[in-house]
Amino acid sequence: MLGRITHRTTAATSLANLQANQLRQSKLQEQLTSGKSISKASDNPAAAAEALRHRSDIAANEQYARNITDGRMLLDVQEGVLDSALKGLQKVKALAVQGASTGNNDAAAREAIAKQVDAIREELLGAANTKHLGRAVFGGNADITAAYEADGTYNGNSASIKRSAAPGVDVDINIPGASAFGTGTTAAPPTAADNTFKALEDLSAALRSGTGATITASLGNVELGLDRITGALASIGARGNQLAALQDTTEARGDYLSNALEEVEGVDIAKAMVEFNLQNTAYQAALAATAKVIQPTLLDFLR
Repeated sequence: MLGRITHRTTAATSLANLQANQLRQSKLQEQLTSGKSISKASDNPAAAAEALRHRSDIAANEQYARNITDGRMLLDVQEGVLDSALKGLQKVKALAVQGASTGNNDAAAREAIAKQVDAIREELLGAANTKHLGRAVFGGNADITAAYEADGTYNGNSASIKRSAAPGVDVDINIPGASAFGTGTTAAPPTAADNTFKALEDLSAALRSGTGATITASLGNVELGLDRITGALASIGARGNQLAALQDTTEARGDYLSNALEEVEGVDIAKAMVEFNLQNTAYQAALAATAKVIQPTLLDFLR
């Protein structure tokens, strides 16, 4: 037996259909304005969980990128200092060779050369105490503001600063001063063979009061200092190349993860716009049809 369709039933059904149509329009409008197909987890639980994983991976990848940038900055600072120090020591070597030529240099000439060596030593000492973000760049991982004292004593340590540059990949982003300029502490004072500043101090003294043989002997320790700096520069170059390669990989991974996230929660704007227009047209048509079907009666006004 068919049930009776009353005026109230028709009105309720029409209103429910109009509200459902409005809800679909509202959802499409939200997607168009936000550019995302998922506004809350209940929209699509599986896609929402996948989007969260992609966002977590993107955040981790961005941290790796920051670590790489931080590492390259520190290595660039150290490389600039060591390039300058290398040139300074090369000049010292030339001066020492000149000073050792006793036949061509008198005491006054050697004194002038010694003063040049002293000046270069002071420049190198200042360079070795270069700071980056308030910390001595050659202090190892020690939180100090000066890596070397005036007498060449080393205040830092031999530890490296590490940065995570990729999953499971940690890179040393500094060269401790001991590897570049030499060691020496208050308890174990620096020696000329193990400390560039002591080597330069001894060379200066040999130029002032020594013979060609003692100057040549002192020059040998300066050459050891040159070898240390050359080795440190080679290590910085290798680490810089490693970080540059990791940076390229990180950027490529960032693009991949962003595209993957867009695939999960992105909106096809053209498709959504067409669907929105269709829903809007359907809503306007339904509204007009409902207005004709549901005509108000005197009873509606009396309620």
